[in-house]
Amino acid sequence: MKDAQALFRDGVMAVRERKDVAEGRRLLMESLRRNPHNDMAWVWLARTTSRPEKRLEYIERALAINPANEHALALKAKLMAQTAEPTAPAAEQDNHDGARKSRKTLNQQLTPQEAKQIAFLLKKADHYIDAGDPEAAIEQWVEVLHIQVDHEEAMRNAVSYLARLKYLDDARELVWRAIEAGTPHPSIYLTAIDIARRQGNSGEADYLRERLARLPDVDDQMIATIAQQFVADHQPMRALDLLNEVLEQRPNSQVVLTAIGDLHRELGNEREAMRHYDRAARLGAGTKGGREADKKLAEFVPVLTDQERGSMALAWREAVGFGLVFLFMGWQDAGLDLLRLGPSRWAGVALGIIGGYLLVTATSSPQQQPIARWLGGYVPDKPKPAKTRSDGVIEERTALPIIPPVVRTGLGAVGLVLIALAVWLVFNTAIQLLMNPVAPADIPTLYDLL
Repeated sequence: MKDAQALFRDGVMAVRERKDVAEGRRLLMESLRRNPHNDMAWVWLARTTSRPEKRLEYIERALAINPANEHALALKAKLMAQTAEPTAPAAEQDNHDGARKSRKTLNQQLTPQEAKQIAFLLKKADHYIDAGDPEAAIEQWVEVLHIQVDHEEAMRNAVSYLARLKYLDDARELVWRAIEAGTPHPSIYLTAIDIARRQGNSGEADYLRERLARLPDVDDQMIATIAQQFVADHQPMRALDLLNEVLEQRPNSQVVLTAIGDLHRELGNEREAMRHYDRAARLGAGTKGGREADKKLAEFVPVLTDQERGSMALAWREAVGFGLVFLFMGWQDAGLDLLRLGPSRWAGVALGIIGGYLLVTATSSPQQQPIARWLGGYVPDKPKPAKTRSDGVIEERTALPIIPPVVRTGLGAVGLVLIALAVWLVFNTAIQLLMNPVAPADIPTLYDLL
């Protein structure tokens, strides 16, 4: 086990050589636990924090041990000089201390003097960044956050540079100060989540995600993303509970409804997934969310559209099915020899296709274009709204003309006649045998053949 002096040397090397401030801070604090009287360890510890009050505290500890420590005296002089610099025009200086002590609450508006003070500090921070002194710039941004605890620009810059300098604990303290004050800014929560994940605190990250999802100004897509993060962390039920809670506050959110549908689908609850997709689609198919929900719903349930209703190709495709049935029947009737079908059986196959097409047109495809228009079809004055049939197929609202019932009846009757004639033609031999069966005595036996 290393002694205090070895830990001190390692800490200094980590800060000075490797620029690993976090590791250096840990080693120096461990060294001071074993030997709190090492004045130089306190001096180096002061270099591991960007907070002026903490720096001054560590320097005072070093000077209490060794009042002649030149490094500590120099650091203290520099720190006191920075603190003594005017941070605002003279007319505003009187208000500065009061603003810092009161820390502007979130429901109060900034005064003109405070707004000018913040602008001055931000400009000064930019100057320090240009001069290559990020720690001094951080101090200016922290001053801004003393005035407005959740100032987004100051928070973003301060946390970014603190993270680069490995001061994650200090960055965490800034964002949590804003969160505990009730900040409504999602960006601050996202920053806090990122810090928690970097520090390996998954429980804190999850807690922050839930708080973020409940903010009134957070958009629906971010809520869906938060739910996806819970799923990625193997917490699907926590994601589902969160989405259902948000849905109570935003019942018309297509994004949230679709996200719930996705989660149910992943969990194997297809019925619940369909229900939420359908609910999202019914809120409006013209939006991006509506189209997305409609597309996913179609993966579960067939949807009958006007494009399919008006297609002659689809009707003929069904009619060809009739022809294949008659071809199979004729093949059997010809003794399983296609070459012996003959003209009459092939005619029967053709009549079967035509009769099937007429029957399909009369029953399931009465809106084919242009057939429906040619046969006097009309568009209903009040088209029926979209509905779900007993077989689960969703029928969309139609705007195509439909063949009149009388004409459809006639087409169906002609189709049935043609199908009956096709049966006679393709199955003629079998029908003749049914009508005039051969007596068993007339059938030659194997003995007779021999």
